[in-house]
Amino acid sequence: MQEFLVDYDVEAEADILRLRDWLVANRRYEYAMEYLQMLKSEVADLSFLAASLQESKYRMPKLYHPKAKTLAVCHRKLTVIFHIDGDYVIVDKILPSSLITY
Repeated sequence: MQEFLVDYDVEAEADILRLRDWLVANRRYEYAMEYLQMLKSEVADLSFLAASLQESKYRMPKLYHPKAKTLAVCHRKLTVIFHIDGDYVIVDKILPSSLITY
């Protein structure tokens, strides 16, 4: 089993910051930090899960990368769009799961 290093694209980092800002504005700060920790923990699991996941069957993730794969995280509320590049898993985008529809 190959283990990858997980890296975030600039756009994915911006998604996390927007999510953090929204959570802090609409929930308690402590809740926001716990939620983001859960998100980062689940994304870190891609280091050993990425190779076993299939390419996305949806067109929308392929807008971010032709070989895009997806992983539902945070109780399936968010979807991580990523691709494998050598020894790295690159997280391209983090979106609400409801947007991955076609």
